[in-house]
Amino acid sequence: MVFKLPPSCLKKFLVSTSMKLVMAIQLIVRGLLVLIQDLEGNGQFGIVLIHGFGGGVFSWRNVMGVLAQQVGCAVTAFDRPGWGLTSRPFRTDWEENHLPNPYTIDAQVDMLLSFCSEMGFTSVVLVGHDDGGLLALKAAQRVQSSTNFVNVKIKGIVLLGVSLSRELVPAFARVLLRTSLGKKHLVRPLLRTEITQVVNRRAWYDATKLTTEVLSLYKAPLCVEGWDEALHEIGKQSYETVLSPEKAAALLKAVESLPVLVIGGAEDAVVPLKSVQAMASKLVNSRLVAISGCGHLPHEECPKALLAAMSPFINRILVEQLQHQ
Repeated sequence: MVFKLPPSCLKKFLVSTSMKLVMAIQLIVRGLLVLIQDLEGNGQFGIVLIHGFGGGVFSWRNVMGVLAQQVGCAVTAFDRPGWGLTSRPFRTDWEENHLPNPYTIDAQVDMLLSFCSEMGFTSVVLVGHDDGGLLALKAAQRVQSSTNFVNVKIKGIVLLGVSLSRELVPAFARVLLRTSLGKKHLVRPLLRTEITQVVNRRAWYDATKLTTEVLSLYKAPLCVEGWDEALHEIGKQSYETVLSPEKAAALLKAVESLPVLVIGGAEDAVVPLKSVQAMASKLVNSRLVAISGCGHLPHEECPKALLAAMSPFINRILVEQLQHQ
């Protein structure tokens, strides 16, 4: 379960994301080697950034440091299974050890809550992008209905470009993933290109901001050993991100007591603003912010506008927490 990446590629990845080696930490969480980044020291209150499809710790590089300074508490991020530099376990790894499939939504919710505990947090605000937002909502639902994680309290949620009814893996990529293993040497370049194109080209409103350097950050995790097998597993589980109206309603009702900030890009071609508005209208205690001139990646395209929306929201939660202590 250990990733293998050429040293030159790893060095470029870390340097490009402005992550000093002392800030990039490998942590074992539920049997996975996880790459995390932690800013502004240790504390019982933390902000956890949860990337979406195709992202990783690196995708938060423009907001992590500033957010930590603005709110004055720990800000952390980690690479989810199958992405970034977290290990890519093979099916035999979990089946032979009688462990859950780490690529399922439920297993990743377990991992998220275990991660919060491992970091020493007792209270958190979860910030989720794309299907990372689904993880945040499901984690809150789990905490509300379970006694297993009473040591971690979710105080608020920020949702960035989140849909509860979108299949993540694009159609052509799903076709490539079904190709027989014997043809993998032919399929890998096509699959890598397709994922890179879909994750990035359609996600940006201002394509001039998608520089060669930024694109290389999104390509680097596709150098990790086992990336295609991991993507195959993610593809098989992608139906989990498409919730029925009943399940979506139940999920949103479970978090109705929590403050939720819903943020959408006004020019988002992946998750249209109209869809984000519809979801926000079903959340009792929510506030909607639309960022103009922004596509599906506000943390990449419009970090200043994103921070202007997030920081006051999180600061209010912090003030309320202090008042109740």
